[in-house]
Amino acid sequence: MAPINKRNNNRVKVVLTGFEPFGSHATNPSWLSIQSLNNTYLDLPAAAKVNPKHRDATQAYLVCKELPVEYRKVPELVPSLHVQHSRKPSSKTKPQEQIEQVEAEEEEEQYLSTYYIHLGVGRNGHTAIETQAHRVGYGHPDNSQWSPESKEVPPVTKEAWADDPSLLTTTVDTEALANYLSSEKGWICQKSMDAGLYLCEYTFYLSMAERNRRIVAGEEGETERTCLFVHLPAVGSPYSLEELQRFVKDMIVAVVSFH
Repeated sequence: MAPINKRNNNRVKVVLTGFEPFGSHATNPSWLSIQSLNNTYLDLPAAAKVNPKHRDATQAYLVCKELPVEYRKVPELVPSLHVQHSRKPSSKTKPQEQIEQVEAEEEEEQYLSTYYIHLGVGRNGHTAIETQAHRVGYGHPDNSQWSPESKEVPPVTKEAWADDPSLLTTTVDTEALANYLSSEKGWICQKSMDAGLYLCEYTFYLSMAERNRRIVAGEEGETERTCLFVHLPAVGSPYSLEELQRFVKDMIVAVVSFH
């Protein structure tokens, strides 16, 4: 990790989320692999300069958040991360709150772009770069033993979300990313089209939907933020925790460098 240098404004911000333990997982590698990265800086190699969005980027500032495995909580937490780490206040923000947010942002460093990379525990044996997420189809009980009433409707509904599409796809070229991490970095990594229809996929959908809403509202451009979901195997299947932490760093650099 690079030392903190507040005077350097050639940075991107990466918001990382992982999940609490659930089901048969007494610990969750998605959180264990990133919790020590919170409020740290990751140096970007010269390859990052190939991206015209931020060819001068030299570091990524990492912010990490643990999410609960609960359908009724993530619809508040995930959009709030987008608001909290946005360069522009939401049009839905109350006037006084908007003023306070703008004043706070003026005192903080501005970032070239923002990435929302969500992590979860998936199948053993490999890492998986998820491509898409569905609005409906969820039914398995969460950590609170609550489950959606029907797979035909979203777990949580809001009037403002009524026009959200049934399927959202990340802007990241997941096949190219998986191939790069496999061929260039040596990780067992593959593109995935099935995020599992549980809290992982629901979180991914909520994040992409919030990004789209802000674009439609004219609050930001299409290139200002990127959303992605990555599944990690359980610790030891086959990677140690230290190896998973290295994978996460390699993945972050690859995403920022080429997307």
